[in-house]
Amino acid sequence: MSKYEVNIKRFALLLLPTFWRRPILATLAYAMVSPLGYLHTRFVLFRRDTVYRLTHNGQVCYLRAVLNDQFDPIERRITITEEAAGAGVLMLHKREEEQAFLLPTRETGRAFIINRRGFGGINGFDFWVNIPISLYDTVDVSRLRAIVGTYKLASKRFSVNYI
Repeated sequence: MSKYEVNIKRFALLLLPTFWRRPILATLAYAMVSPLGYLHTRFVLFRRDTVYRLTHNGQVCYLRAVLNDQFDPIERRITITEEAAGAGVLMLHKREEEQAFLLPTRETGRAFIINRRGFGGINGFDFWVNIPISLYDTVDVSRLRAIVGTYKLASKRFSVNYI
């Protein structure tokens, strides 16, 4: 038994003297400790989430596990690669329109992205997060970027690809 597994209702009942352990007084004791039970439940959930975040780091296997746990827990199809050769579709975000759209790549894994400064290409990234195209509508890209930004190294750059 863990030291955080406490049955608050049972504990309140055990603190009552034996001659007061009647249904009405037990119900009153349960009502008095119900806020404590709520706080205890929130604490246990916070502790579980914190332990999960601390046990996962920026390694590729852990980052892939975190992304699959969040966005594709059943089939676990999200992958992370260091090259874009397997990327079929890249996501291009236009700042002016605040909108993203998909851009097909060539067989070499290179895409032509034209911006104000000219050709951008895809060689400026250190790793790619590959998401199946079937998850295009279900994955919140801003949340995905926040999760990857939390776990990745500060000097690494990434791109989100749909395959």
